[in-house]
Amino acid sequence: MLVEDMYIRVFLIVTIFILTIVNYFYNAYNYWTKKGVPSIPVKFPLGNVNTFIPRAFSVGTLSKKFYDELKRKGHKFGGIYLVTEPNLIVVDPKYIKDIMCIDFQHFVDRGFYYNKKNDPMSAHLFAIDDVDWKNLRTKLTPTFTSGKMKMMFHSVIECCDYMEEAIEGSLSEDVDVKEMLGRYATDVIGSCAFGIKCNSFKYPDAEFRTMGKKIFTYSVWRKLRGFCLMTMPKLSVRLGFKATNREVRDFFRKTVADTVRLRQDKNIRRNDFLQILIDMQNTSNFTLDEITAQVYLFFIAGFETTSTAMTFALYELARHPEIQTKLRQEVEQILAKHDGELTYDSLKEMKYLEQIIDETLRIYPPFPSINRRCTKNYTLRDTNIVIEEGTPVLIPALGLHMDAEFYPEPENFDPDRFSEENKKSRHPFVHLPFGEGPRNCIGLRFGLMQSKIGLATVIKNFRWSVSSLTQPVKFDPYAFLLDSVNKVYLRAEKV
Repeated sequence: MLVEDMYIRVFLIVTIFILTIVNYFYNAYNYWTKKGVPSIPVKFPLGNVNTFIPRAFSVGTLSKKFYDELKRKGHKFGGIYLVTEPNLIVVDPKYIKDIMCIDFQHFVDRGFYYNKKNDPMSAHLFAIDDVDWKNLRTKLTPTFTSGKMKMMFHSVIECCDYMEEAIEGSLSEDVDVKEMLGRYATDVIGSCAFGIKCNSFKYPDAEFRTMGKKIFTYSVWRKLRGFCLMTMPKLSVRLGFKATNREVRDFFRKTVADTVRLRQDKNIRRNDFLQILIDMQNTSNFTLDEITAQVYLFFIAGFETTSTAMTFALYELARHPEIQTKLRQEVEQILAKHDGELTYDSLKEMKYLEQIIDETLRIYPPFPSINRRCTKNYTLRDTNIVIEEGTPVLIPALGLHMDAEFYPEPENFDPDRFSEENKKSRHPFVHLPFGEGPRNCIGLRFGLMQSKIGLATVIKNFRWSVSSLTQPVKFDPYAFLLDSVNKVYLRAEKV
């Protein structure tokens, strides 16, 4: 009798537990329906995602799938669930403009994890919220003026010399382009952020290059941790999770601290990003932790986004020799007007190069989805639908970029889409490689300068073709920054 009672109690407890879980998910998955917002059908228990361990902090290219489904049904916005968390997907560019620009005060935050106290390197400009973000953005904005860009221009040119030398030594060989351009980007960031000459082509195992790779290497534990940081940032803070590995954190803290100390002790000044931050430390009460966080952001943003964008640009140029030839002719003609020298001013004249980069960033946007979080209740235009404070908002950049309504035959690589005339004919919020509005990418001018210098250099001196080793580009669906699972191999020959 006692055994039977025990079984009955266990059965009741399990039944109650199951019913509680089912009821929780049922209520969670009715959030958007109750608000009258169209939503995409979910699958228990993951909602609209299909893995518990995405490779970072983003739904990545899945946002395009959401965009396409909502657009096909004629919706201007819709709801999805990341496991049980409701997220708003915005489809119509008018609503996107409202959120990113016109009504920005309701969507100031990105909603990412950061922990100023226990993980200070995570508290960089990209992640921090509200007043902290506004204050830091104001302090850092003067860092990326034309004057500051010109100051760092020659450091970037010097890094191109190392790259040219390496390409000369590998003519007619299969070149892993992402690796080549990753070394170039590492050298640029090492020089412009720290004033350190890395020469990753000569020393491929140098610490900066090694750390750059480790930042974007994901173990199973880091994937699980990344999922928690993405979906439960506040809980992650309480649990003490950290965004980067200890080895990476220790390297950047020590490098920044040692460099700052050396410059202050020896009264050394350099034309680099770190010097600008050191000067700010003296005038704006900038702490060493804050300096380290911003230098770290500068490194990861400049290293990965630039090398990936340049890889895809060179890949498309190799696939389209007629476009490559036209670009080479532009570079040669403009350099001829400037005594054969690549200068800040001559680079600005290369309009076709700019179109090529814009078209590359359309097909391969660094951030396939852009995150915002509602900071105070907001009523969507022309509706009675209230988006509640704390609701994450996803803007599917890749979906917009590959929409045939805005870009006919979107799979085709066509730089003429970005002629001045064609740009004026489109809604400005259907091309979002660097975001838009007050919270756009603060370093976009530096990133574009770095990319333009590198591409102009390698196209001027070398003719590129696709290697037989290259497999079709296949996106990692959950990568935070867009990347191909397959490597891109090209061959270079001297022009």
